[in-house]
Amino acid sequence: MPPPDKLPDDWTPYWNHVEFETAEFLYTCNHMSARNINILLDLWATTLLRHNNKPPFADCHDLYKTIDSTPVGDIKWQSFKVQYTGEKPAHNIPPWMDQPYDVWYHDPHEVVRSMLYLTDSDERQWQDFMSGDWAWNQADIISEDPETLGSMFVPVILRSDKTTVSY
Repeated sequence: MPPPDKLPDDWTPYWNHVEFETAEFLYTCNHMSARNINILLDLWATTLLRHNNKPPFADCHDLYKTIDSTPVGDIKWQSFKVQYTGEKPAHNIPPWMDQPYDVWYHDPHEVVRSMLYLTDSDERQWQDFMSGDWAWNQADIISEDPETLGSMFVPVILRSDKTTVSY
């Protein structure tokens, strides 16, 4: 089932287009520091007091919280922790051997599903990826394995987008 269509004026989690553009400008285009974001928002709030209005964000934390809740498509982020479990030296153990690390990812099945349901208005990028011997060799490998009889070679190229998160 394809993902539901979004309304053209749906800027979730932003209240409106101006709030989205403000976040993009402050964080992505200008790379403004948290201190300077707070100064700017305080000045902005001061000018809006007489109109009984507020700036789009209360402070840098409000801005970061909104940016971090921005959905990337309709696919939720998932995570798990990893930690080194191999042999450790008797002395001077490097810190990375004792620390857990978060691994964040999107479910690859959901990513592919979402890609397959792109509409004609969505932007797609095509390259001559399948024009070389590599694709032919992959198909040969599949055809020679009895367990993959009737299978088709369908490569999926995934890349990270340029969505900015605050941390």
